[in-house]
Amino acid sequence: MEPTESPFRPPRRRPAHQTLERILAAAEDQLREQELELFTIQSVLLRTGLSVGAFYSRFPDKTALLHAVQERVHGRIEPLIIADVAAQAQVSESLEEAVDHGFEILINRVLSERELFRAFMMLSVFDPLMRQKGEQFSLERRRALTAMLAPHRGEIGHADPDLAINTAFAVYSNVMRGRLVFYGSANEMQFGIADETLFRQLKVSLARFLRGANQNPGIAPDLYAEQKETGR
Repeated sequence: MEPTESPFRPPRRRPAHQTLERILAAAEDQLREQELELFTIQSVLLRTGLSVGAFYSRFPDKTALLHAVQERVHGRIEPLIIADVAAQAQVSESLEEAVDHGFEILINRVLSERELFRAFMMLSVFDPLMRQKGEQFSLERRRALTAMLAPHRGEIGHADPDLAINTAFAVYSNVMRGRLVFYGSANEMQFGIADETLFRQLKVSLARFLRGANQNPGIAPDLYAEQKETGR
């Protein structure tokens, strides 16, 4: 089924806009603090003190609310990601440094709202519109990262540097998705590895991959030796 536009339309009058912001802020808090399965219209309204009528005058259903929350969160975070990545393009002196800085920005921004992004990823499996929006934002991030790495294309040891960068971004995206959706104290996919360790090693691995034929031996520390030292 082809995705369609969300029926939600933002209000033009200030009082109505303030009410909308209360609903959206409460919905974000609900997603941060409780499991997605517990997200209901009633749970959001309890946080706001607003009536059911106030909700339905702005949204036709819960799905439209979740679409609006997704737009709100991405609208707040994506400009920061793009600006931060662009700024780092001016200071990275090597491919390894650029990879470290660029992916660090993506990782930190996503993890800063991990519960929200986890909810969006889970919902996008069954919601084509949410998936389409998520893919659009992901494309913008990939383009920003590609532009950041452009000064270091000569250091990329692959015949097609753009394909190599796209592949590195796809690896990062899948690791992040797995970490957000499946990570937890009762889930085997965490393997006892802390976020800091996992993503630090991921950045090193991506830099090694991009180097390809231009490999510089010894730039990747032994993950397992590090784990033994830290006890993680």
